[in-house]
Amino acid sequence: MATTTKSTTQSKAHEKVDEAAEAAHKGVDSAAQAKEQSQERIEEVAQQISEQAHKIADTAKNQSEKVTSAIGEYAKEHPVKTIGIAFLAGALAASFLCKRK
Repeated sequence: MATTTKSTTQSKAHEKVDEAAEAAHKGVDSAAQAKEQSQERIEEVAQQISEQAHKIADTAKNQSEKVTSAIGEYAKEHPVKTIGIAFLAGALAASFLCKRK
């Protein structure tokens, strides 16, 4: 009877170990799946951010080109005013820099 009790105890212990191993395996599988889903979502968000950044950069480039063109046209049409504005801007900058020292 002692052998039977020992055998039953070992059998129950093996069952518990197997159950624990199965639960751990399921937990690892769930964690791996969650990691994969998270990684996919992160990649999607990164792609969306990249696309938005490119759109913003393109818009900024277009606006910069428009402003540069407008300034160039103004300078061609009003060269004396342009020189006067540049002189005043330089004088103001020099004035601020001299006061700081």
